[in-house]
Amino acid sequence: MRESETRPEQHLSDPGKEARRKAGIPVVPAFDGYRALAILAVVALHLTQISGLAGDGGTLGSRVIWGTLGRAVEILFIVSGFVVFLPTVARGGSFGSVRAYAIRRAARLLPAYWLMLLICLLLIGLFNLENPLIPGEPITFPGADDLLFNFSATVVPAKMFIDVLPVGFGLDPPMWTLSSELIFYIVLPLIALAFFRFPKTGLLISALITLGWALAFDNIATIANDLGAGIGLGESARLKLASYQQFPAWAFSFGLGMAGAVAWVRLSGRPRPGLNRRAGIVALVSLAAVAICALRLGADGAWIHTSLLWSTAFSASIAMLMLSLAMTRDTWQKPFTAEPVRRLGDISYGIYLVHYPLIVLVLSAIDLSGNSSLTRFLVLAAIVLPGAVLYGYLSARFLEQPIRRWARRYGRRDEG
Repeated sequence: MRESETRPEQHLSDPGKEARRKAGIPVVPAFDGYRALAILAVVALHLTQISGLAGDGGTLGSRVIWGTLGRAVEILFIVSGFVVFLPTVARGGSFGSVRAYAIRRAARLLPAYWLMLLICLLLIGLFNLENPLIPGEPITFPGADDLLFNFSATVVPAKMFIDVLPVGFGLDPPMWTLSSELIFYIVLPLIALAFFRFPKTGLLISALITLGWALAFDNIATIANDLGAGIGLGESARLKLASYQQFPAWAFSFGLGMAGAVAWVRLSGRPRPGLNRRAGIVALVSLAAVAICALRLGADGAWIHTSLLWSTAFSASIAMLMLSLAMTRDTWQKPFTAEPVRRLGDISYGIYLVHYPLIVLVLSAIDLSGNSSLTRFLVLAAIVLPGAVLYGYLSARFLEQPIRRWARRYGRRDEG
């Protein structure tokens, strides 16, 4: 039995993993590491982007940054698909109490999200803050519509219909990913059993959803004109950009994680001689494929879905790499399963939520405009990274984990 399933509980430990160990549901250590490193990659992307170090994809360095760090959010969606669906697979397709599940997922996502929104409101009210990507554009106190859509976690879907509606009040744009997470949590109980029984079909459908969605908005002007609702180039570009943040754009990523959970349980559930060796070979091939796709996609800069073929190939390759690494020998997994990395994964949600407002605050307090992009990056990183980790720890210790433990105790009333 793996160390992750037997290690003693510690004071600052993930309540979900605690409950899974007690219930005999597997915990896959590598996926803790994937989450932690993906969060750090997202932070690094925003540091390089805002400092100017990332560039626009025109140089080899900027292609590497955009092709790797720029795709980190997809890893988070794959991890979510894998981790949240794994208990259903381990129980042979039994999803359990939907009400208890809903309570646990809400406790996982919403309290820390709402707290960060309140902190954003406080910071906007106290300081004169500017959009770090558009010099001179102030971040203003939100109106009633902004408050309603952000606190109800519907701001991202609403952006498809309302032009000016900033995510995180304009101070915390990375919050857009929480909408896709929340929709995945809502959809999962409806499809879990069918996906478990027919994982290949489920994966294919998820791929078709993502591809169809992307193709539709690549041609949104033509489609609108055919329907008699002509739109201009500006509105077409706005809708295309907004479409990237919607759940259908990432359905394939969640599907890959779910299919990975099925494959992991089936392959690890019985002795398979040579599995570690074969997994290592697949990991090396997948790594090469990821590198090729990343270099190609990095040329597009921030436009992550410009090439559907390369984007789809990257998604499949990174998911295969993650799954195969989780099945290789322990020495190969060390960068992801080391205890400090996994502990970072346990506090990564708070790190993700706070890092962008910290960047904006630092830029409002320190004038770095006359420095080189490398200097700006180093100064921002030296301040933002420790601050984000500290906030992540405090959020996990005093807010997220106590609420999640309460939610699990409360939810057990439906599972008894």
